[in-house]
Amino acid sequence: MSSDKRELCPECDRPPARCLCPYILATANRIPLVILQHPSEQKHPKNTAGLLCRSLQHCRIITGEVFSHECLADILPDAALLYPAGSIGQVGAAPPPSRLIVVDATWRKSRKMLYLNQALAALPRVSLVPAIPSRYQVRSASQAHQLSTLEASCYALQQLENEPKRYLPLLGAFDQYMTHLASFDPYRRAATESRDV
Repeated sequence: MSSDKRELCPECDRPPARCLCPYILATANRIPLVILQHPSEQKHPKNTAGLLCRSLQHCRIITGEVFSHECLADILPDAALLYPAGSIGQVGAAPPPSRLIVVDATWRKSRKMLYLNQALAALPRVSLVPAIPSRYQVRSASQAHQLSTLEASCYALQQLENEPKRYLPLLGAFDQYMTHLASFDPYRRAATESRDV
């Protein structure tokens, strides 16, 4: 009797063709990262938080839309929220945050998560200065500066830790994984092949 269950990688829980494991690159971040992930992103095949969390030495993912007081009390002290409004330049003039919190969701859902979690919304915010164009090939964004979770987190850590080179290898691994995922999209593959002619 055949099973309809798809074979999944035992490490990253993804189909072998979209396995993250070859692209995981151990990276020692000094500022711990906490990713608050909306449930709809958890199993999304193009979500980058899994690659980020498996690569960073100090990183964890908490999945949910509304977070308990106990959960937030454990992560909020001396933390900063990576979110538009604010400036890494301003934060950089003071001691860096003890941890960086990142919301992993669409823009609409991230705004709702902040509305539902007022303690999270009250955190000091940091945003990328200057705005950086996205290299995320496989998901559309309404504006060029809207970044994937991995990109935004790496760029923020670069600036907050004053370590511009530390995260370049991980961003390079991200580029390779995006190229791999784009190979499954016939429209993107055709566009790439036409440029190579």
